[in-house]
Amino acid sequence: MEIRLKWAAILLLALFLAGWGRGQGDETALFAQANAAYESGNYTQAIDRYLTLENLHVVDARLYYNLGNAYYQTGDLGRALLYYLRAQTLAPRDSDLMANMALVRTERRDIEGDESGILEGLAALTTGLLRTVELAALDGLLWVLWCAGMVVYILRSRWRETLRGPLLVVGVVVVFGLLLLVSRVYIQDNRPTAVVVTPNSQVMSGPGMDYLPLYPLYAAAEIRLVESRAGWVRFSLPDGRQGWLPESAIVSVESP
Repeated sequence: MEIRLKWAAILLLALFLAGWGRGQGDETALFAQANAAYESGNYTQAIDRYLTLENLHVVDARLYYNLGNAYYQTGDLGRALLYYLRAQTLAPRDSDLMANMALVRTERRDIEGDESGILEGLAALTTGLLRTVELAALDGLLWVLWCAGMVVYILRSRWRETLRGPLLVVGVVVVFGLLLLVSRVYIQDNRPTAVVVTPNSQVMSGPGMDYLPLYPLYAAAEIRLVESRAGWVRFSLPDGRQGWLPESAIVSVESP
């Protein structure tokens, strides 16, 4: 499958106009250098340039997408998926991004099923469709429409029969939408997604090497963080299994 680069002309223009207190065009030049390095096959240099932009607090789906591509080309499936997932939080409906994520997931060693938890499953329903802010805006719009309909229902008795069915349907959709939004926000805040970035990691039963070894995890395994303690993190897998890994073995999807 071809891995295509996104040139991000809009990002280049924004970087040029913004400047961020540095020489205008510095960030634009970095992005152009990174893309040129990628196209020439110098993926290590491309990664270095892209990461420099990320360290300058550039938050853009195309930057993350290109970083994912560069890491994939170096064989680093863990960081490739990490940056694809970061891009997904900003551009959930990008078809190229979805295809590349699917490619990485077929190549990793850990096979993962659907989320087993109720809240996790509800949150996953909209992850590939809407950003959190888009879901909140949609729920807000439906709520306003329902309230407006209720006002008409109360004030215009002759319309009540006509409005009763639509109001019921919209009300159910609003409640379900709020449930999706609440589960999404709760999971993001309390069970954030992380990716295993080390090639082979031993999961332990507790926060340290003195505990019982449980099973291995490999690069690009997707986990949810539960708690951290003394340089270790407790996590859960989609199938419900839990364990502990060193913090150095994982990176959170939440953008830095």
